[in-house]
Parts: sequence; structure tokens; C-alpha cells
Amino acid sequence: MEEKLQELKHSPWPGYRTAFIITFAALTIYLAIIILSAPDGGSVGGHH
Repeated sequence: MEEKLQELKHSPWPGYRTAFIITFAALTIYLAIIILSAPDGGSVGGHH
């Protein structure tokens, strides 16, 4: 006997996508500031 699989659904929270995009953008800018403020200026392939 085969039973139909039940699919669980939910509606997304309002504003979740906007909050995610804002947070992701802020963290990306923060990471860029950290990399560019490194003593070597964020150059690639420098000696440690």
C-alpha cells in the first residue's frame, strides 16, 4: 500500500529577504575594509 507523501509548506517571514541582503552587504563592505586596511594594502601573493 502506497501512501502519498505530505509536503510541509510555510510562508516566509515578511522582510526576511531585505534583512538578509542588507546584512550580507554590510558584512561584505566590512570584509573589504579589513582586507584593504591590511599593512600590505591587501596585495595578493605577498610574503608573510
